[in-house]
Amino acid sequence: MAKGTIYEHRQPTEVELAWLAGIWEGEGSWGYKKGRTRTYPTGKVYTGSPFLKMQIQMTDKDVMERVSEIMDGRKITYTDTPAHRAAGQKPIWSLSLQGEAAFRWTELMKSFLGNRRKEKFEFIMEQVNATNYQVA
Repeated sequence: MAKGTIYEHRQPTEVELAWLAGIWEGEGSWGYKKGRTRTYPTGKVYTGSPFLKMQIQMTDKDVMERVSEIMDGRKITYTDTPAHRAAGQKPIWSLSLQGEAAFRWTELMKSFLGNRRKEKFEFIMEQVNATNYQVA
């Protein structure tokens, strides 16, 4: 299990990975967060490292539950506020990963992703200089 994770990793089947990559490529996104510098009142300066982030949102609860199941039972969040309903919008289900978890899942799906997504992933990896990410 990766450091700090609460999820037990299992190896998804090839069919699950192909399905997941298709869903993620259509509804999800990849990006990165730049390292943020914080200065504390004590004068100590902390600079965080940039990291990979991936997220997916959709209104289909059953599809998101399957995504969660394949991805080690990761938590999906739900957005359905009164203002949301008043505007006639459906509830939105979301799941996001970052850092090593995002790297692991992208690496697992990579062979099923289209060229544009693969190129974006490579670009992000250059930005975060993530030589320390490893697939568990």
